[in-house]
Parts: sequence; structure tokens; C-alpha cells
Amino acid sequence: MEKDELNRNEDPVSCGSPDPSPPPHKPGTVADPSVPHNVEPFTLSQELVDVGSGAKRSGTGSECFSTLSPPKIVSFQAEESILYISEDEAKDAFVQFATNKCCYRTAPAKHMVVRSLAVMNTYRYWLQTFTESRSTLPASEPYRGGFVDSPEVAVPPELWDVAVDPPPLFADYEMHLPVPHTYRVQGCPSCSGAGWAPCGTCGGRGTRTCIFCGGSGRCTSGDDISSHCLHCNGSGWIRCFSCHGEGRVPCARCDTKGLLLFHSELSITWKNSVAEYVVDKNQGFPLSRFQEVTGKELFSEEHDLVTPLSFPQPIARGAESCIALHQMQVSEETRILRQKHGIELIPLTKIEYEWKGKAYSYYVFGNEKQVYAEDYPGKCCCAIM
Repeated sequence: MEKDELNRNEDPVSCGSPDPSPPPHKPGTVADPSVPHNVEPFTLSQELVDVGSGAKRSGTGSECFSTLSPPKIVSFQAEESILYISEDEAKDAFVQFATNKCCYRTAPAKHMVVRSLAVMNTYRYWLQTFTESRSTLPASEPYRGGFVDSPEVAVPPELWDVAVDPPPLFADYEMHLPVPHTYRVQGCPSCSGAGWAPCGTCGGRGTRTCIFCGGSGRCTSGDDISSHCLHCNGSGWIRCFSCHGEGRVPCARCDTKGLLLFHSELSITWKNSVAEYVVDKNQGFPLSRFQEVTGKELFSEEHDLVTPLSFPQPIARGAESCIALHQMQVSEETRILRQKHGIELIPLTKIEYEWKGKAYSYYVFGNEKQVYAEDYPGKCCCAIM
């Protein structure tokens, strides 16, 4: 039975594994998925057949997903068994891998004997959900007179009635702006409306202990002779430099005005959440490494709300889990503005080779031909440490 893994983006709403990085595909593109190894491959055309009219947003809560259409059928020629790398390319990738490691000798990579190349291509489903969240917080500023846009002027707008221009899709962004008709004038609580606060350095006295004589009024010379302290004139006290002897300082919150203009501040957060699902075929390759590469795009689309896919298991089940997880973000404070998803086939080849009479193996994966070799035979001592 296949093992399924959900790979998670830096994002708390990603499905699966602990690595939070989003799939390294270009914006609007997807990498190539392949049919799971225990499922009969598709042999249909490469067209995408839409079932239903798509999803519509109706409200701000989870009910907006009740109108999702039936699963979309995704069909294409299966490419799971295709070898995307030649023996020479596998060797070149291995040499480059060893060259980039400061503590690896390149001799094993250059002079190894390749015994076999095994195709282990797999699928990756990815989902990006662009959401907008809104909340209000109290804010204030010094009141310097003038018009007050209070609730008596007009009824304050509801949370989602404040019109704003959203940022580019699928990009994180924050915005803060005052809510109209929520202003009111009140006394400053920091200074009780006085405009001034006691000096924190001298405690409101205006003076502080003389640092030269320690408050004794006398200083000791080099001959151990005590004399009158010239800095405090023998009093043991000097003027506080923080308040200039006033014993009070201007209130920073109200700027000595004594009044504050309170209002509600609207905080808007646009966030792009990413979820991934990679089919695990129990072939000894760490799935987290797939986040370093791209694959071959098989399918991608973008809608207000995406629908589940009719696709061989377990990728269809993984897609459903990712979509359901992102649906859980919907609330009175959060709305889904746009979604896009796709499937990609990630090339993965296992190379068995021989070096000095011993058998080893490594993997070449992704369009970038990255290499994973856990048991490279040419490590120096510092690399082992």
C-alpha cells in the first residue's frame, strides 16, 4: 500500500511534511506529475474536461463551498515510466554534485561504473490559496482640535464594507487604515489629561543625587583629604538633566495636549497559503528534497475557487485533503479571493554504480537534475565529522 505525504509550505495552512517551502515552479506554471505506480495509466487525450460550471462564492463563511461542482476530470498520456535522463547526463550531474562539495573527492563520480538506471518518477499536487483577512484594533493620536468624524456624523461601515484596492494576486501584503466615522475625543489616560507626566529619572523632584560625591556633599582628593564638593556646592544634590529641574516631562502620548483622538483602525492581511502533496512510493528517497526542484507540468488552472480533481489515487485523495485544509481558513474575518492548483510529474532516477568493487547508488531528480547521494564513497574526514 502506498504511503502518502503532504508537504507543508512555510505556511501554517500547508498539508503534510514539516518543510514549509512552496513548490519552486514559476508563477502560473506547474511541474509534471505522473500516474501512481499501482494505477493503470491514462491513455486519453491531453485535453482537460470540465465537469460542471465551477464554484461560486456565496457569503463569507464555509457555506461558500457548498456550490462546488463535481470533480474535474484531468486526463493525459501517462509519462510515469519515461526515463528523462541519459547515462551521460546522470554521470555529469554526479560529477557536478561532487565538485560542489568542498570535502568530496571527485574520483568516484568521474570513474565509477554505472550498472543500472531505474525510473522512479512521481507526482506532486500543489495548491495556492490567496486570502484576505480583516480585523479592527483601537488606535489613537494627539487631538489638536478640528472636526471629529464621530458615529454621530454617519454610521461606521461594517468590517467588509470598507473598499480597498487589493495587491497583486498570490503575494503577501498588509495594510492599515482608519475606519471612517469611528473617531471620538477623550482625555489622555497616560497623563490623566494634564499633558505632562512626572519625570521618571528624578521621581518628580527636579533634582537627583550628585554622582561626584554620592550625595555626601564632600569629595576626597588624592591625599585622602575630604573637601567641599564643587559640583553640588556641598548639598549632595544636582539638577536633573532629564527634566531640566522641572520635575515633569511632556506626555509623549498626547504631546502635552491632554486629549487623544481615538478611532478604530482596520488591519488587512493578504496571504498566499501553499499546500503540497507528493506521492510516496517507498523508494528510499526523502520527499522533502522535491521542494528544491521543478517538474514537468501536466495540469494547472486558476479560479475564484478550485474544485477537486478526478485523477488516479492517491493524488486525487491528496488534492482533496489540501483543498479541504484551505477551506478551513474561511471565517467571518477571512475570505478566499483566488485559488490556483496543478499537478506535475517530477523526474526521479535511481542510478546503481560500482566503485572499487563495492556497490553504491544515488538519485537524480527534478528538471534541474539535482543529486541526492547518502553514501558517497569519496568523503573526506571533515565531511564525515
